[in-house]
Amino acid sequence: MKGLPLVNKLLFVILILSALLKFQLNATTIFGFVKDKESGEPLYLVNIWIKGTSIGTTSNEKGYYVLTDIPTGKQIVVFSYIGYQPLKQKFNFKSNEEIRFDVSLKPSLLTAEKIVTTAKREDNIKEIKPGQVTLNARQIRYLPQIAEPDLFRTLQMLPGVATLSDFSAGLYIRGGSPDQNLILLDQIDVYNPNHLFGFFSTFNADALKSVELLKGGFPAQFGGRLSSVLNVQNKDGNRQRFGGLGRISLISSSLTLEGPWSHGSWMLSGRRTYLELVAKLLDLDLPYYFYDSHGKVNFDLDKNNRATLSFYLGDDKLDLSNSGININLLWGNRTFSANWMHLFSGQLYSNFVVAASRFRSRTKVDFDNVAFGLFNRIDDLSVKGMLTYAPGIKHTIDLGMEVKYLIFQLNNLIVDEEYKNEYHGIYSAFYLQDNIKLNALTALQPGLRISYYSKGNYFRLEPRVALRRFLSRDVQFTLAYGKYFQYLNLVQRGGLSFADIWFPVDQTFKPGHADHFILGLKYDVLENLSIDMEAYYKKYFNVAEYREFRSADESLENQTAAQNFLPGKGHAYGIDLLLKNNVWLFNGWLGYSLAWTKRKTENYNFGLEYYPTFDRRHTVTLVQNFNFWKNWKFNLAYKYGSGQPFTQPTARFAALTPDGRLYYYPLYGRKNMYRLPNYHRLDIGLFKQWTILGLPVEFYVQVINVFD
Repeated sequence: MKGLPLVNKLLFVILILSALLKFQLNATTIFGFVKDKESGEPLYLVNIWIKGTSIGTTSNEKGYYVLTDIPTGKQIVVFSYIGYQPLKQKFNFKSNEEIRFDVSLKPSLLTAEKIVTTAKREDNIKEIKPGQVTLNARQIRYLPQIAEPDLFRTLQMLPGVATLSDFSAGLYIRGGSPDQNLILLDQIDVYNPNHLFGFFSTFNADALKSVELLKGGFPAQFGGRLSSVLNVQNKDGNRQRFGGLGRISLISSSLTLEGPWSHGSWMLSGRRTYLELVAKLLDLDLPYYFYDSHGKVNFDLDKNNRATLSFYLGDDKLDLSNSGININLLWGNRTFSANWMHLFSGQLYSNFVVAASRFRSRTKVDFDNVAFGLFNRIDDLSVKGMLTYAPGIKHTIDLGMEVKYLIFQLNNLIVDEEYKNEYHGIYSAFYLQDNIKLNALTALQPGLRISYYSKGNYFRLEPRVALRRFLSRDVQFTLAYGKYFQYLNLVQRGGLSFADIWFPVDQTFKPGHADHFILGLKYDVLENLSIDMEAYYKKYFNVAEYREFRSADESLENQTAAQNFLPGKGHAYGIDLLLKNNVWLFNGWLGYSLAWTKRKTENYNFGLEYYPTFDRRHTVTLVQNFNFWKNWKFNLAYKYGSGQPFTQPTARFAALTPDGRLYYYPLYGRKNMYRLPNYHRLDIGLFKQWTILGLPVEFYVQVINVFD
C-alpha cells in the first residue's frame, strides 16, 4: 500500500487549492449549463463565445461552460452546436458581475443529420486537443453497418485508425495496439470492449450520447496508456418526457427506455443476440449468445450539485458439446460509477468519481474425462477528483488526481493440477494543466502528469504541451508533445479477444513509455468544407512483446512479467488527411492515411527490426450520406488499404510424431517480410422513415461488401 501516502498528499493539495481559489473570483463572468430543449440531455462541446471578440469556450461533458473577463457593457453571447439552432442572447454586463445563464438549444430539422461542422476563431481558442474526433449516436446510426450500428466499426472509417480484417473490431491507432488505447465509459476503464470474439464492440450505440476520440498528444487529464483515448458517454435520459427506442437487426434485438423523475432523469438499455435461435431454424448447432445493458440515473440535488449513478453489464457465452468434447466459454465486463458534480461558483467547478470495473473470462475444455481450463480476471477500484478554475480570460486551470487499486488473477487448470497467479497494485496520478490564451491568435496548453505504480515502486513524470496558432481566420496550425507511460500489458492469444489476459509490470519489467510529436494544420475552405492534416511521430520504449516460447522447467505459478514478455522498442510516423463536407444534400468525409510502424524486440526475429501485423502503408476511406427525398436516406462507406505484412514459411522438415506418423513442420524466416494483397470494400445502405400510429418507424436495407 505504498501509494497511499501520495494519495493523501494529493487529496490535501486539492482541498487546499479549492479553498484558496474560492476567494479569488472577481472577474465579470457568465456560466451555466447547456442542454437539449426537447430531451434535457446535457450537450457536450457546444461552442459559446462573445460576438465580435476572441472570448470563447466549449461546454464540458456535463454541459457546463464559463466565460470570464467579459468586457462591461452590452454584449451578445452566442451558443452554437451541430444539429441545433444557434442561440444569441443579449446582456448588459457590469464590472465584477457573475451571471448564471442555463441554456436549452432546440434541434434543427434542417441540420439534424449533419455529420460535420466547421470551427471559427471564436470557438474556444484556449482548448487544444490534437487528433480529436467527436461523434454522437446519430452519426454512428447512419453509417453503413454490418448487421447493426457499431461504434468501433464507425471509428475504423477515420484516418489514423487501422484494422486487421473485416472480422475484427479492434482499434489500431497511429501505430498503437488495442491494449494501448484508454477506453472510458462514463469515466470508467473498460478492459475488454469486444463482443462475438472481437467482431463487434461492447457498446450498444442506442445507449450512447457522445464519443470523443483523441488519436494522440492527449492532455494531462488522461494517462495510463501509450496510444490514444476513447471517451464514451452514456445517455443521461430524457428530462422532459418518457420515451423509448426498439431495434431488430439480423443478429439481435435491443430496447432503450428513458424518462424524467422527480429529481432528475434515467436511462436503461438492453440488448441480446438470438444467433442460437436462428441457427436452430437452419438446423445448425450454435449455442452462443451475448447480451449487454447500460443504465444511468441522474439526481439534481440543488442548482449547484448533481449526482449520477451509471452501470454497464455484458457477457458472451458459448456452451458447445460434440462427440465427447465440451467447450465452455464465458467473458464479459462489469462497470459501476458514482459521480458528484459541484459548482463552487461560476469560475470554480469540481467533479468527483468513485468507480469499479471488472473484466473476467473463463475457458474450460473437457474431453475423455480430462479437463483444461483458464480463469482470468482484472478488478479496478478507482477514485478520481477534478477541479476546473477559470480565473480570467487568459487562463483555465485543470487540476486532478486519480487512484486505482488493481487486482489481477490468472488460474490455469491442466488435468488435475491448478496453478494460481494473483497480483495486487496501486496506481496513482496527479495532474495540473493550464489553458493559456497568449493573444487573440495564439493559445498554449502546458501540463504535467505525475504517476506512480506500487509494484516496482515506479514514479514517472509525464510532461505535456500543445500550441495553437491562427494564421488567418480560416487557417490554424497545432503543435503538441507528450510523454506517456503504461503499467499493464496485454497477452493476446490467437487473436481471440475472450482469451486476452492483462498482466501488470513489476520489479522485473519496467513500464512502457512513448513520446508523441504532432504537427497539425486545419483550413476551412468554405463554410461547409474543411481540410484537416496531422503529421505525427511516436517513439516507443520498453514495449512488451508476449513470449510465445519458454523453458519447460518454468513454474506456472507466481509468474513475473519478465517470464511473460520481452522488452522492445519502436516508432510510428505518418500523415492523416481528412476532408469534411456538408454541401447541398451530401455530408460526410474523405480520409487518407500514410503510415509506417516498426518494432524491434530483444531476442526476437534474429534481433532485427520488423513491421507489426497492423502496419498498413496506405488507407483511403470515403463516407457519404445523401438525404434525397422525404425521409429517404442513402449512404455509402468505401475503404481501400494496402496489404498488411505476414510471415510466410520458407521451408519445411519431416519428423515422426509420437505415434509413428510422418509430419511436415514449417520453418519460418524473418517476421512479416511479405505483404498480403491490397484490400478494398464498399458498403451501401438505404433508410426510410414512417410514422405508424403516431410512432416513428424506420426500415433499412444494407448491402455489405458490394465488390464480393
